[in-house]
Amino acid sequence: MNHATAANECDIKAFCCPKSGNSAEEYEDAWAQRQTRTPAGIRVAVVDGATESSFAKLWAALLAQSYVRSELAGAEFFARLQPARRLWRQRLAGRPLPWFASEKAEQGAFAAFLGVQIDAHNNRWTALAVGDCCLMQVDDVGKRMRVLKAFPLEKSSQFTMSPYLIGSRSNGEPPHERIQISKGSLRDGDMLLLATDAVAAWLLKQHENGRPLWKWLYRKLGTPESFAAMVAYGRKHGLRNDDFTLVRVIHHDSPVAAKER
Repeated sequence: MNHATAANECDIKAFCCPKSGNSAEEYEDAWAQRQTRTPAGIRVAVVDGATESSFAKLWAALLAQSYVRSELAGAEFFARLQPARRLWRQRLAGRPLPWFASEKAEQGAFAAFLGVQIDAHNNRWTALAVGDCCLMQVDDVGKRMRVLKAFPLEKSSQFTMSPYLIGSRSNGEPPHERIQISKGSLRDGDMLLLATDAVAAWLLKQHENGRPLWKWLYRKLGTPESFAAMVAYGRKHGLRNDDFTLVRVIHHDSPVAAKER
């Protein structure tokens, strides 16, 4: 199976926007995707930079790229972040900063992380997470779209304002109990949603309240305008103001199935 075939088996679309009132330059999340070498598949990452920290946007982007360019799918990934941390420090070294910004930079940047590796050949996924970026798997095979998995948080009530985050200046990997790993299988038509915390918590809350948006996300979400419409609706119905990132992956068993849709 070549890379093109693997890509055909996953319809991937990413949507993002900054906090209400902020410019696009102030958006501090990041996402990335890249095809794997072996086995045939795709790696996708969503990272939420913590606004309170310094140069979180840069750190989020470096984390996302580090994951999709890596071949590690387990906790050992976090032990290999020295190059990303070094690059973060180098990028800052060339910037003239006022004393208070320099002091804040000394503390480092922080981010929540979610990476998902999709094995298109064997119809499997492996997810790795620290913090509260979430993966939601929804089944489209039956008439009802069921939530097969929500990871690492399963309910909207589990989200807090102080999740564990990965730092740009800390050494080594996060404590073992903070690293979450999950695996699952895929069937034709399954939808994977990778989302930063505010979007994930809101989607789960809508589901818990009996007003799920899964069918709309599957059938209607396709353009920046449709995402903006969802955000506008959400802001009137309990969606917390934050940077929003949502990556939708629709899995197909074969390229033929992909073309028929």
